[in-house]
Amino acid sequence: MSKLTAGVLAGLVLGALHGMWAARGDMGATTLAGALLGRASQGIINGILTAWLAGGRMPAWRAAVWGALFGVLLGALRGIAHQAWMTTISPSAVVGLGCGLAVSLARRD
Repeated sequence: MSKLTAGVLAGLVLGALHGMWAARGDMGATTLAGALLGRASQGIINGILTAWLAGGRMPAWRAAVWGALFGVLLGALRGIAHQAWMTTISPSAVVGLGCGLAVSLARRD
């Protein structure tokens, strides 16, 4: 599996889980679909950025840190739009951390 594929898949899965966690109180179809699609797309972007940065042989800890930083940045951008800082930044950092680990463990560039 390539680094880009690993980053996108990890971002998609972790972002969808983040979306389900964000919509845990309101399970209406519109809210759930918006949360799932929004967080999954944020995770995909995080995976692509992390894979782009870790193109060569990067240690796992460094790729995880860069992924988490990208996650914090994307979570902060979403927090600006919705004034929900505490519910977006830390879960987005966890999604980025997972993307960084998936990218660093991928075998091919």
